[in-house]
Amino acid sequence: MEKSPARWWDLPSATFLFFAILFSTWRLQETEWTEGLIHVWNIALLGLMVGLALGQSMYQKRGVILLTAGYMLTLFTWQLLGMMEFGKEETYLGDKLIVLAGRIFLGVSEFAAGRPVKDPLFFVALFFIPYWCAALYSGFQLTRHANPLAAILPNGILMFVIYFNHYTTRDTSWLFGLYLFMAFLLMGRQKYLRDREIWRERHVQISPESGVDFNNTIMVSAAVLIILAWMAPSSVLTFNSYARKTWQSISKELFPQNDRLENIFAAAKKENIPVSDVYRSEMALGTQASQSAEISMLVFPSSPSKDLPRLYWRGHVYDSFEGGRWLTSSVTSINYEAQDGDFLIEDAQNRLRLDFTFNVYTQGQAILYTASQPIFVSHPANIIHKIIPTTGEDRANIEGLDDLMDISALRSIPKLEAGESYQSSALVANPSIAELRAAGSEYPSWVTDRYLQLPEDFSVRIRELAEELTADQDNPYDKTAAITNYLRSEIEYEPTISFPDGTTDRLEYFLFDVKKGFCNYYASAETLMLRSIGIPARLSVGYAQGEMNVENTFYTVRERDSHAWPEVYFPGYGWIEFEPTGNQAALERPLEAAEEPSITPVLPEQLEADPITQDKPAADETTGAKPRLTQTQIIQISLASGFIVLAALIFYLKRRYAPNLQTAQILKTVVERSGWETPQWLNRWVRWTELTPIERSFQSVNTALRWMDKPPSVDITPAERASLLTSLLPSASADIENVLREHQSALFTRRGGDALLARRAARNILYQVLYLHIKNFVLGYNHAAPPK
Repeated sequence: MEKSPARWWDLPSATFLFFAILFSTWRLQETEWTEGLIHVWNIALLGLMVGLALGQSMYQKRGVILLTAGYMLTLFTWQLLGMMEFGKEETYLGDKLIVLAGRIFLGVSEFAAGRPVKDPLFFVALFFIPYWCAALYSGFQLTRHANPLAAILPNGILMFVIYFNHYTTRDTSWLFGLYLFMAFLLMGRQKYLRDREIWRERHVQISPESGVDFNNTIMVSAAVLIILAWMAPSSVLTFNSYARKTWQSISKELFPQNDRLENIFAAAKKENIPVSDVYRSEMALGTQASQSAEISMLVFPSSPSKDLPRLYWRGHVYDSFEGGRWLTSSVTSINYEAQDGDFLIEDAQNRLRLDFTFNVYTQGQAILYTASQPIFVSHPANIIHKIIPTTGEDRANIEGLDDLMDISALRSIPKLEAGESYQSSALVANPSIAELRAAGSEYPSWVTDRYLQLPEDFSVRIRELAEELTADQDNPYDKTAAITNYLRSEIEYEPTISFPDGTTDRLEYFLFDVKKGFCNYYASAETLMLRSIGIPARLSVGYAQGEMNVENTFYTVRERDSHAWPEVYFPGYGWIEFEPTGNQAALERPLEAAEEPSITPVLPEQLEADPITQDKPAADETTGAKPRLTQTQIIQISLASGFIVLAALIFYLKRRYAPNLQTAQILKTVVERSGWETPQWLNRWVRWTELTPIERSFQSVNTALRWMDKPPSVDITPAERASLLTSLLPSASADIENVLREHQSALFTRRGGDALLARRAARNILYQVLYLHIKNFVLGYNHAAPPK
């Protein structure tokens, strides 16, 4: 399409651009950063209207700039005044303008002085500028230059920037889908208009229906592309995590942290991004437990949640308690990659392998949380562990490690960012009470050497309490259960704890004086009490199981689920979790061993794709996050996607290279060559394809007569059929006359018929028949019989 003094006005294109800008500004509103963001929406839509008008006008560059500045000043002032509340004495426009100018000047002064600008008016005014410019530029480019890419990119970039700077637990990805849908429609529409101009210049005959067909094709193609993009699991796109990390590194270079710029946005009320509370090689007991409802992660198990035992998401294990702090002593580390395979751990028998996907919501998460006991992670890690010497044939399959590992922690390399995900496999145990009672106390030396440590000044009172509680028990399980039940019943859960001056032993104060505290104290007390009576135990920290969603497909784990619990060693079963903390549900185990495991073990190669999309779940108990796709669902989606793509390809090739070849005729030829009898429905389909568009429209008369129980005989003329239908359906007489006239014109005149008019009339006839049937069904009477 060559440039000319004419402007390129097209109402459908302007409508598509209008909705695209609408969805772009809607994404900003979803941030809820401050009140008054609706005015940014207004400014963007007004900017679009001004841009469309200026592009359609005959003003040149200087005139466009002057008018843009004038409109901008006027509309900005109008919208900002609408945000403000004035007293009764401030009724004159001049007074209001002075107040507005004062607030803007104050905001600029605060920024210049290096102080935070907390006025929401100033914050919103800053957003007016990019959204006004983007919308005005888009409209101008569309009507002045018919450039769809320049029209759609600016607001898409704004949407992209908002996405990467707005942390939320709500799912707003659907806005991206709608924006992309409108972008595809706009670009497809503009492509058609350009091609139509070329065809006209070359005197190519264009069907009146080509525009409708082309627009329908654009809409279907755009919808298919969006649906396929949304249905594809993001982990199938292996570049997803690399792309995110690349963007993060680029954005840090292009947009370094600047405190002065942060001062501009001090008025924004942002959702708190959970910051990783890294469990390091030592941990103090603390004075307060987290109560935040912010989401830390979503966990998708490979089996339905209802079929699983109680789960804990372990982050770090501590083996030594000194000076009121837990420590990890005498450990080594080794780097690990997913291709290294499973790492070897002790006591892998009597456990089931389960796979999990962890979707991270914590900024800078340094620990790879897993179920107990981990044997594989898909993310690069540094394994913090103690070597378990072995003389058997078993060797770890990690290069450079020749011993079993007693794993303390898996540190992420590099740290995980919010929005990333990883898979983990763990050997989960759920032994019965009878099995644990029968496990005995033949502990291996690597367990007793490390997990019976007590501080030199360990409290005699705590030791005596442990001995008193377990005096009547004759096995490690019952002794552990006795201490667990005592702590659950006698100690009250309290998320905060304070100590009077001079307190020398905080655990003594917790157990005998205040008798209140949170998980760190419950778990620490039980671990040390068990060690004092010769039962190996250790302290694990991470997260409790979290909330199960309605479909039992994933857990929502929040900051308030951060937890500490004791793990007790049982020969033949390894480390088993216990739950002494009062605010957690009691950990119940089966009384007797089940004949068969209730959970089907999952093989390593069955680890499935990660369901995360860069978009996050809705802020809800169940969240709006997409549930993890099963292998069957992935196959079904892949097959459906393949059929859709194949059908689209066949449709394109047929329209491009064989527009006159009918599908019905192809099927009939295949059936006849195969020696089969052609079915009647296929014969009717072939006859239908051989009709002209106007003859197909006239078939509405025959169809309407059959629907009204008056099927026409083969010997009556089209005019007689039309007359019969008119007597039965007088409300459609005009449309019946139109379709008959166009049918006769196509048969008997050089002019031919108007296919568009005939098709519209046929549609109206069928609509009238359906309406009459519905009316008769509702009101309970029949249409009158035709006069004889």
